Amino acid sequence: MATTLLRRSSAVWIPPRSVGERALVSEPSLVVVAGSLDAGAGARSSRTSLEALPSMKSAVLVFDARDVTLLPVRMPALSGARLYKALPNLLEDSLLQDAASCAFALGPTLPDGQRLVAVIDRGWLEFVIGAFERRGIKVSAAWPAQLVLPQASDQWTVACVQDGLTMRTGEFEGLGWSAGSSREGRVEALCAAIGSAALTAALPRQITFSIEDASWASSVDAAVARLGITANQIGLSAVQPAAVDLLQARRGSASSRWLASIDWRAWRLPAGLALGCVFFWLLGLNLHWAQLSRERAELRANLESQFRKAFPRAQVVVDPLLQMQRQVAQMRLNTGSSGSDDFLPMLARLSLALGPRANDALTSLEFRAGLLRARFRADFFPTAESRTKLQAALVQRGLQVKFEGEDQTLAVIGPGS
Repeated sequence: MATTLLRRSSAVWIPPRSVGERALVSEPSLVVVAGSLDAGAGARSSRTSLEALPSMKSAVLVFDARDVTLLPVRMPALSGARLYKALPNLLEDSLLQDAASCAFALGPTLPDGQRLVAVIDRGWLEFVIGAFERRGIKVSAAWPAQLVLPQASDQWTVACVQDGLTMRTGEFEGLGWSAGSSREGRVEALCAAIGSAALTAALPRQITFSIEDASWASSVDAAVARLGITANQIGLSAVQPAAVDLLQARRGSASSRWLASIDWRAWRLPAGLALGCVFFWLLGLNLHWAQLSRERAELRANLESQFRKAFPRAQVVVDPLLQMQRQVAQMRLNTGSSGSDDFLPMLARLSLALGPRANDALTSLEFRAGLLRARFRADFFPTAESRTKLQAALVQRGLQVKFEGEDQTLAVIGPGS
């Protein structure tokens, strides 16, 4: 499966986290290695930035050895999610940073019964993978650089890439070391890294150096001369399948990882402005409502005052406007006069609007709640224009009309506004 991934994907060496997120995107800090397991030792490599990355459908990411720690751990009798929850507590004494901010990927079981665990900063892992996925590149695998170098039982391999060193000293052992860009700094880094690895494993007589470019050659020669060993220098080799895939360290759904990758600090100012706008909008809305409520109370008090002046004998005032309309209607009834919304005045104005044809225009007439419901004969309105003329005639006489029904022969007539 790993071999198939390499044949279908390009391998991309990721720079160390210390270069920063901006340098990853805009500076030529990525090393693209074209070649698979069949490519031999001399694979083609090129420097590029994430913005200028060649078009590719998928990629295998190789994370710098300085950012990935390989630890052998004796696991408790747990499995699945419970085991992953226990890992931060098992490894916190072996880590320099907070275990809660790290991601853990389980590797194979070692000969002594312990389990290999790869540890990487979760924020850096999610940022790098998300940066590739947002550009439409599928990340097929994410491997520690220590475990992708060629490995032999009696040899070490040192990769000199991106001003740093990646060493593989065994099947599941390796380390990373910063080297810098000067010749002297690289010589000292090579000697220090090899000397450090020799404290836990026997120093071999020959070490294979896989160098990114020719600028490393003189530094390697000076270092091996000082250490008294022989060197086999080759170009940057094609990556080998690693025993640990850092993609296993990702937890949660794609949406939850996307939310976790957002830098909410950048949204503090827009969010503050949005909350401020909402606050002032609600404040203005409430002030406007309070003003309208006060005006409503003043209008009601004015209506009640006018009603009491006109009808001082009224004891309880619930709805001044309705009570005044009823009192006026009662006064008209007592004096024998009628109002404009009474039956006879409305019928007279309807008759005047109909003109000479008023005698045989209606089939029924009903008066209720101050409205006339008049049903006309089916042949009374031969055209829509005749309805419009009747409507205009009623408006001139202070009435409003609305035609209803499927055949538009029912008219609801009331006093005009």
